[in-house]
Amino acid sequence: MRKNPTVSICVPNFNTRRYLGERFDTIFAQSFRDWELLVYDSYSSDGGWEYIKDLSFVEPRLRAWQGPREGTPGSWNPCLREARGDYVYIATSDDTMPPDFLRVMVAALDAHPECELAHCRLRAIDGDGRESEDWWSRESVFSRSSGPLVHQRHVRRAPFDGLLHLGGTSVYISVTQLLMRRALFDRIGFFDATWGSVGDFAWSMRAGLAANVVHVPDTWGGWRVHAAQATAGAALGSTDHARKIDGMIDHALEACSHLLPGGLRRHLREEWAPEAQQLRAFQRGIADRHDATRRRGFIALQLLAGVAPAWDHARSKLFSQPGPDAWSRRVQQWLDSANFGPALVPAGTVSAADVASFPHTKPTRVEASL
Repeated sequence: MRKNPTVSICVPNFNTRRYLGERFDTIFAQSFRDWELLVYDSYSSDGGWEYIKDLSFVEPRLRAWQGPREGTPGSWNPCLREARGDYVYIATSDDTMPPDFLRVMVAALDAHPECELAHCRLRAIDGDGRESEDWWSRESVFSRSSGPLVHQRHVRRAPFDGLLHLGGTSVYISVTQLLMRRALFDRIGFFDATWGSVGDFAWSMRAGLAANVVHVPDTWGGWRVHAAQATAGAALGSTDHARKIDGMIDHALEACSHLLPGGLRRHLREEWAPEAQQLRAFQRGIADRHDATRRRGFIALQLLAGVAPAWDHARSKLFSQPGPDAWSRRVQQWLDSANFGPALVPAGTVSAADVASFPHTKPTRVEASL
């Protein structure tokens, strides 16, 4: 009987023929070779399906089929359900990666059995393949929460990354930054198409609540920013988007909070989630006021009303602090109050005792419709 591959590479595709050559070149160039390639095409009309069929004649590890369009990220699920590898990588069809990506990420998960996700840096490119400014290191929630550890391999203990999502912003910007244990999907479910192209936020929050993550600064995942990409019409920052974020947060908490130890569950339900909801409302109040005078007036009224996020905002303006940003410090304070210990642990200092204390739950299947 044929041994299962180590990695299942999943390529969901719909009308990205322009980028398919580069996408598959980056897969075939991987120095790590023990993989299978699963391609799900949603009835492309731009010649992409014909290109994929031609590849399948010359690459025996490639299996391709067509099916109905389920949007992003829903169309990622057909490949995931067919995956046989211990690890899964979603190679979105307009994106890219370096030749060492799988080798480095597989080695990280092999070295950290307590982790179900490996995460790396992000390299953004435009439609023509030109590298964009490195805004990820400066602005992403993940990078800001890491402080200097963003340049060092470290383990992020669940539910830290999941709690960071309570701020309403994605922690893992692109799925191209993640290598996942296939078994994680048995615990937290697949991707949900209900929320449209921003629906990977819901899965990422569930994963962050349930799974330890090892950050790998030694490689990168590529993310192409162009006008035709699925998230281009997501209306980020709109009232509709804010409503979706609130819905996805509530859904993730309902789906996965039972995977947390009882003490953390109680704190999350009674204290942390309500506090974060107040923070998101305050931030939206600022964003909705485009005039500086109106913003200042809104903040002043919130201060007079004793709204905690307004006071945190004022303190952050007056007293800048080095290291992780104010939101991630607040999340660590929550965990400290529950005697959780440090959320981020440099990989070289993880001992057997540390691993034994990390969150581990018995595998619990969550319905794939989540």
